[in-house]
Amino acid sequence: MSQRMTVQEYRKIRRPRSKYRNKKVEIDGHVFDSIAESKYYEQLKWLEANKQILFFRIQPRYLLQEAFEKSGKTHRKIEYIADFEIHNTDGSIEVVDV
Repeated sequence: MSQRMTVQEYRKIRRPRSKYRNKKVEIDGHVFDSIAESKYYEQLKWLEANKQILFFRIQPRYLLQEAFEKSGKTHRKIEYIADFEIHNTDGSIEVVDV
């Protein structure tokens, strides 16, 4: 008689896949969601070192809506997390998702 595996047991042993089958990459202690994102990070480091940009931030958070309560129901805040925020030498700021 063979023993059947429960759904919970299967979920514990199967390897979870990312939505787009990307491989996580770690560089300089930062974990990136894809190889493309890690290469973009390397490019930004080069641009910063060569004074092409002022600086950049990794995964900046932007508050889109504060938490609020309406008719006795609490609504959570809404945030957007970008991949990078780039501060250019001309004073402009770019928000980038790879």
